[in-house]
Amino acid sequence: MSSFEFPGEYYEIIRRSFRDLAAETDFLASYVPDGGRVLDLGCGTGTTLRELGARGFSCVGVDQSARFIDYARRAGGEGVAYVHERAERFTSEEGFHLVYSLFMTLNQLPRTELRQVLRKTAEQLLPGGHVVLEFGHLLNFVESYQQHTVAHHRGDGVLITRLARQSVNPHAATWRNEETLLVRDADGQVSLYDNFFDQAVLTGPEVRELLADAGLAVTAEYGGFRKEPAPGHGRGPLVIVASRAGEGSA
Repeated sequence: MSSFEFPGEYYEIIRRSFRDLAAETDFLASYVPDGGRVLDLGCGTGTTLRELGARGFSCVGVDQSARFIDYARRAGGEGVAYVHERAERFTSEEGFHLVYSLFMTLNQLPRTELRQVLRKTAEQLLPGGHVVLEFGHLLNFVESYQQHTVAHHRGDGVLITRLARQSVNPHAATWRNEETLLVRDADGQVSLYDNFFDQAVLTGPEVRELLADAGLAVTAEYGGFRKEPAPGHGRGPLVIVASRAGEGSA
């Protein structure tokens, strides 16, 4: 369960504080043939898709946030189409060379729905296609836990103060992040937004088992988008690359 109904331009500013867009784009592009088709599950405001579209790929982005999709459509992007829909409900009659989900988006799906999404993803892959998942794992949650945090994000004359509270539901193995965004625009106007999301606390073995159940074989695991080795400690997400079982390595 999640809510991301605040203006997309603010998400863009916050995103820059967390992400390395160039590294993400290079990483993803390395798994797509020239002119290939790409699907982003949980595309947000379409930042990465616009970069991939500029490289000549045909891209589709899916996100449940109406305001993020509205921003993405206004931002445009060559060869990019956006769909306002939840990942588990999205269907397409066309296949893709790459299906990816970044920023721990799939952690926000209940486990039963995640299983269904991965099965559907495997069916949508074209021969030789790849799946790239960036997910938060158990140790990542444990080592990064802070009950209360305050962060400031600046850009385009805007100041965003993000007040966050984290809590754990041990019985459901979920992690809730509640945020209040206090935004001062370039003209001095101030606005307030509430945002929350629940994330399933997954383990590496659990994700590998879900992929195998979907008919996908893990071909590589990394600690980031520069293809650095997955660290031995828990801090930071895990990036997994998979393909249909029996179709070779990444």
